[in-house]
Amino acid sequence: MRLSVQLVALWLILLSVLPSLGVAAPYQLKFRSSYTLPQAIINDIKIMELSGLAWDEDEQILYAISDRGGRLFHLKLQLAGNEIQDIQPLYATLLKKTNGKRLKHIDAEGLTVLNANNGKHGDTELVIATEGEVQLLRFTPDGILKSKLPLPKDLRDLAAYHGYNQALESVDYHPRFGFITAPEFPLKTQIEPASFHTLYSQKRNWVFPSHPVNNSGISALEVLPDGNILVLERAWSGVFNPLTISLRYVDIMGCVPQHICTVDDLKVTSNYLVVDNFEGLTHIQGKQYLMVSDDGDNSFQRTQFILFTLE
Repeated sequence: MRLSVQLVALWLILLSVLPSLGVAAPYQLKFRSSYTLPQAIINDIKIMELSGLAWDEDEQILYAISDRGGRLFHLKLQLAGNEIQDIQPLYATLLKKTNGKRLKHIDAEGLTVLNANNGKHGDTELVIATEGEVQLLRFTPDGILKSKLPLPKDLRDLAAYHGYNQALESVDYHPRFGFITAPEFPLKTQIEPASFHTLYSQKRNWVFPSHPVNNSGISALEVLPDGNILVLERAWSGVFNPLTISLRYVDIMGCVPQHICTVDDLKVTSNYLVVDNFEGLTHIQGKQYLMVSDDGDNSFQRTQFILFTLE
């Protein structure tokens, strides 16, 4: 009798930590084309170290932010089918306070766009996730701060993060759960082991295993048409290790609260020589998605855009 009770207890523990039952990833990810943005200066602002992307379907503008000095760019994206024909800078500005003065010391990382596909012109808003002073900030398209958005409770304690530069790297808006964001690396206060990431919203959290390489952190996320999440992870552990980029499908819609969510690797690249540090991610239209690398403002890296499809 004692043995059977122990077995039942063990079974209950396993149920609580194993991934939730969910559907298999319904997508195949295919890289379609790439484009290297030449070095450029617009409005006396250099395009460099891009960290976030967001596509505005109504205005046909690709927004990009830089984690160097709070730079905001408007880009013109030209596609022919699944081929990137050209990307042209249109506008650049520095992020500003509501009074028009420059926002100093802002580390802009994650980016999403609101009212971008409602058939109306002139109502676009940008939401930026930051490191350093951890915030979700709402901006006009020309970079003027409109308001601060409330953070999920677990993300408000700065001491819970592993460092100044290891806070919020990603944000997107979910039609059911509102804003979803994530720290680059798990919080110190997280109950689950450090090999698990957590996505946070005001309504609930979702836990899933990180990609199984050292230092795999969340760089970006995108809400998919089925309500689940496309997560971009990046891992690097020094010059003698490859840079690993993984695009992953996290099933949050089928994830039972207090359980581990199912995750599928859609594409994993690992390279010792090519160190394109992908950080930004956005949905363009239909099956098309775009990601961009941070050039580090050095001659060894580049601002590389990759268009891929989920089919």
